[in-house]
Amino acid sequence: MNLDPQIAETIVDNLKDVINHEINLFDTTGTIIASTDRARIGTTHEGARLAAETQQPVPIDSEHQFKGARHGINVPVMFQDAAVAVIGITGERAEVEPFGNVIKKMTEILIRENWDHVEQYDRRVRIANLASILKLRHHDESLAAYYASLLQIDLDIPRIVLVGCARAEGDDAPDYNDLYAMLHARFQSFRTSFFAFLERDICMFIDARDEHRLPSLVEGISDDAKRVLGHPLIFGAGRPAPYGSVYWRSYDEACRALEWLAFKDDDKLMRFEDMDLGLLISSVSQDSALQLVNHVFAGLSKREIEEYQEIFEAYVRHNGSIVHCAEELYLHKNTLQNRLNKIAAKTGYNPRDLADHTVLTIAFMLHSYYGKGTNHGDPRTR
Repeated sequence: MNLDPQIAETIVDNLKDVINHEINLFDTTGTIIASTDRARIGTTHEGARLAAETQQPVPIDSEHQFKGARHGINVPVMFQDAAVAVIGITGERAEVEPFGNVIKKMTEILIRENWDHVEQYDRRVRIANLASILKLRHHDESLAAYYASLLQIDLDIPRIVLVGCARAEGDDAPDYNDLYAMLHARFQSFRTSFFAFLERDICMFIDARDEHRLPSLVEGISDDAKRVLGHPLIFGAGRPAPYGSVYWRSYDEACRALEWLAFKDDDKLMRFEDMDLGLLISSVSQDSALQLVNHVFAGLSKREIEEYQEIFEAYVRHNGSIVHCAEELYLHKNTLQNRLNKIAAKTGYNPRDLADHTVLTIAFMLHSYYGKGTNHGDPRTR
């Protein structure tokens, strides 16, 4: 392990207020990589090299002289049973020697903390890389297996993919990194599951045996997000996929479920199998959707379409009841009747006719679904 100079500087900064002596941090060749006296950085110290080699403290005084050395003590810094650096304290031996072991232990703690941070970051990056591979229909299975091996993740078990995003206005995605520690803590009880932040989404691969725990997991994460980010999270869940090479199916389904939930705006979790009409709407390509919309609403302005949609949806909510629909819209019954007739006249589809009603339902829904300007219907464009 080679100690990064920036980390070395941080360690020296943390130690310099502990004792009133010059502190030098050496690499294992005896070269100073950080110091309270910056002029000494880059100089070589034979005593420090010897301390690293022997893994024993090396005092420097009038009886023990070394090239490039000043009086003081050099103590090897150990990590995983190897000397990874040497900490040097400049001063009279009798004054600084008592500090040697304390400074050594403090330095080892700081190095261990930094190593843990680096290890966590490396693991996080590897999981993100693995997730980015697994979500693709056509992916390099040998590369996925390589990352899974490094991470000790078994890809031969069924998993459910969840995709989540913030329920927020605008196109700017929030910084999900602020949620990492909370998600990491929640996943401690999901030992065979993993998660990653991918572009604008949070992607979770949940062991199918924990499917019953999904509602409480989503509820907790969404509440964390609302507290930290100011916005709750919503999630789409795919169906269980039996092994890693087909996790992409569950991912695609999760994306479709998420898009449908964002459109409906009525809950925190949408399962693919519970999408009902959303299964149809989300599978229609944008080109096909626009063909139907343009056919049904030909010649109508956006304002007119939205006005007719408001009337039509109220009519549907009240199961065709003119009385209750008119009450909701604050219209006279005759006025409502006239507007329903107007929809029929303008579109050629009568809301009172069951066959026409179905066409209008789908046309209005597709108009709204694609009106948000998102990549509905194709999760691989996310």
